[in-house]
Amino acid sequence: MKHLLLTGLFILFLSCQPTSRRNLNRQGHDVSVKYAELFSIGDYQNFKILRIEQAYPSSPVYTYVFSNSPKNIPDSLKDIPFIQTPVKHIVLTSTTHLPALTLLHEENSLVAFPGTQYVSSPAIRKKIDEKKIQEIGFQGRLNPEKVLALKPDLVMLFNSGKDIRNDDLYTRNGINTLYNADWMETTPLGRAEWIKVFGLLFGKEQLADSIFKQIAYRYNQVKHKIAGQKNRVRVFQGGKLGDKWFVPGGNSYAARLIKDAGGKYMWQTDKHNGSLQLNYENVLLNLPEADVWLNPGMYASQKELLRDIPEIVEMPAYKNNRIYTYNLKKGTTGGVLYFEYSHAHPDWVLLDLFHIFYPQDNEYNFHFYQKLP
Repeated sequence: MKHLLLTGLFILFLSCQPTSRRNLNRQGHDVSVKYAELFSIGDYQNFKILRIEQAYPSSPVYTYVFSNSPKNIPDSLKDIPFIQTPVKHIVLTSTTHLPALTLLHEENSLVAFPGTQYVSSPAIRKKIDEKKIQEIGFQGRLNPEKVLALKPDLVMLFNSGKDIRNDDLYTRNGINTLYNADWMETTPLGRAEWIKVFGLLFGKEQLADSIFKQIAYRYNQVKHKIAGQKNRVRVFQGGKLGDKWFVPGGNSYAARLIKDAGGKYMWQTDKHNGSLQLNYENVLLNLPEADVWLNPGMYASQKELLRDIPEIVEMPAYKNNRIYTYNLKKGTTGGVLYFEYSHAHPDWVLLDLFHIFYPQDNEYNFHFYQKLP
């Protein structure tokens, strides 16, 4: 009911009705967000409003107000979570959030992270080794006592929607929280555009916007190279887990990358955003048609793959040595580079895929992928 009690511009910012903006600040406007669909930023004279549409499946809308002083916040917004900027001390909970810190030169702001052994960034690893970043849990599950003792300005969370969590524990103890929903975006540039949220947190909106424009420019450069390509490489992506096979849905983030890089995904007509679970008979109808096979699973070599799935010996992707994986490129402590960097650098992923599908430069140095040995 609290949204019904709000007055002025904020109510209409939420409902996208233009008359509301005049009530709080005639100079207010929306920050440009071109690709991301799950956040928007309203920029007013002394404060900003961040709206996150879907932090996790079936989540409510989350709204936050930002300013360098609580005195700048109108009475009509007092019930909305307030975050004072710039944030000085932050806790992150996913390796996908880390590249934004290094791109914005905010490594020193990170005070704790769960599962530090999976961090690959050299700059952040240095802080970890120097004990300037504390270990606070494992695989996103935080140790709340340690977090509360640190008293950070902000804990950035993500939630799959399936976990039983107590995220409001921090807000009840005076620590701000904010959900990052970049993983819910269905387009590569939509995920990368979340750097603008980090720019808002650290008071570096212009730098974040500039960085994102460069990423989008490089991504679209590659995409335009193959715009007129008619005979596209046929691509199978996915692998075996137990007796089931999992492949990306035809409307997924992974399928979009394949399409933008010039590939013809074998399930491109499928409408699912997530993964598809298949039996081997279904796989055998498609895999023999593929020119390239991406990410066959956690195999370290073709020998391992062939031992587990001997039927592939006659398949073109195997016979022509065109099986590629991102699982083998790791940081110094074993973290897979793709998992940490790919959200923030879809331009690197796209360039890798373009060179896999249409190899032209033998000297090209892949960021994430390599041929399965």
